[in-house]
Amino acid sequence: MMSKGVVRKFSLCMVVLLCLSGCWDSSDIENIGFAIGFGIDPGDDEQAPIQLTTQVASTKKQGGQAATAQQGKLFQNITLKGNSMQDILRSLALQLPYPVFTDHLETIVINEDTASDYDLFILLDQMLRDNVTRSSPAVLLTKQTAGDVLDVNIEGEITSRYINNFFENESSTMKILPQKRLGEVTANLIAGTSVILPSVTKGKNTVRLDGAGVIRAKDNKLAGFLTDNEVEGINWLSGNGEGGLLNYKDEKGNTIIYEIQHYKAKPKPHYQNGKLSFDVQITAQGWITEDWSLTSNNLSENYIAKLERLAGDEVVKIMEGTMEKLQQDFKTDVVQFYDSFRIAYPRDYQKMKKDWDTYFANADVQYDVEIKIVNTGDLVKEGRLK
Repeated sequence: MMSKGVVRKFSLCMVVLLCLSGCWDSSDIENIGFAIGFGIDPGDDEQAPIQLTTQVASTKKQGGQAATAQQGKLFQNITLKGNSMQDILRSLALQLPYPVFTDHLETIVINEDTASDYDLFILLDQMLRDNVTRSSPAVLLTKQTAGDVLDVNIEGEITSRYINNFFENESSTMKILPQKRLGEVTANLIAGTSVILPSVTKGKNTVRLDGAGVIRAKDNKLAGFLTDNEVEGINWLSGNGEGGLLNYKDEKGNTIIYEIQHYKAKPKPHYQNGKLSFDVQITAQGWITEDWSLTSNNLSENYIAKLERLAGDEVVKIMEGTMEKLQQDFKTDVVQFYDSFRIAYPRDYQKMKKDWDTYFANADVQYDVEIKIVNTGDLVKEGRLK
């Protein structure tokens, strides 16, 4: 009969062996496919109205090295057509000898024709219901074929991930919108508010962000696109940007570059006798990082005041151009003015929110911009010969 000490040692050894045995239900990563991106385009007939391109990261190995899927690519794109997203995704089993999981999905690119013809809620429905797909993928639009955008081969990159990484550059330019994740887009759709989505375009062996598309709340369909400069206006109006540059001219037409360190946007609503208006107050702080004038005294208070005034005028011009497009062409509030109105006039907003975009389109908007230059550099060019 074994002693208690021997029994304890034996039991301990068994526990250690169980811990070292690994996961009983593990799968070799080489036998799994990870969907990194989706490209949604229109199909070519009524029986298959949707074309889905699934970008799968390459996990196979050959000779001990990670293999590219095709001709130097780090991914494989599979394009299928059908009348439902779920059916198309299950049809991947007919072309790939291993299961494809969507829990690492990073980017969803939607073609403009598809976004114009279909309610965005319908296009995203399968991903929202799926208990594997996360709410973090970035949602973007494109004027081109979404599958072609994802098929761009950038050396050493997976296109979907490359696109997603653009949003790390928000602080560098006001022409990049904050990333719109699947969960955030869904929240807008549920709340019945219009939403703006970044747009992406492809070139030769490259892709780039290119303006944005507006999804109107009335039918959750694409209303149209904004340019890079109009996206800059969106960021000024909404206050959602993280900084960047303001490029403007002095009174003699010389280029001035103002680096935005901090800025705030505060739309103040007014509602009286059925008339809606907003006073948009902008405050910004930054410094001059480039000045093309041949003669200037960067230390002169008068010179700094003049640059501040001209910078403010430029910001107003940018915002007015963007607001004209939103109110007259698209009739959609994607700068979240509804939020300030909801806080100031909660009861009125409950009555108006169903037709908020119409009220927004008819609102009068005034601007008050205060630009502060806290640093002009130590270069003084006063008296320089022309």
